[in-house]
Amino acid sequence: MLSAYLLSRDARCYECDRKLLSGEVAKLTHESEERELFCAKCAQLDKLEVLNKGNAKLTRLASKYSKVKYALLKWSPLWKAYERQGLLLEPEAIAKAKAELTS
Repeated sequence: MLSAYLLSRDARCYECDRKLLSGEVAKLTHESEERELFCAKCAQLDKLEVLNKGNAKLTRLASKYSKVKYALLKWSPLWKAYERQGLLLEPEAIAKAKAELTS
C-alpha cells in the first residue's frame, strides 16, 4: 500500500511551490537523494477521500472496492513514529461500502 502524510508543520510543494499548512495531505517521493514533498493536487491525491480509522468493517469493504489506496500517516512526537490516521480511497468505493453496510 502506498503512503500519504498529514503534515505536522508548514512546508512547500516541490512542484508548484504552494505553501502547505500543518494538517494538509501531502506525498513524499524518495526517487532521488532528496525527499521531494508534493501537495495533494500535484500528487493527484485531490480526487481521493479520507476514510478515518475506527470502523473496521467499513475500512475493509471500502479498500476492497477502491482501485487506489493510500495509508494516511501522521508523525507522533510522543511515540517517535508514524501513526496511521486512516486511508485515502476513491469516493465511489466509500459510498458503495457505506451503502452495503446500511442495507
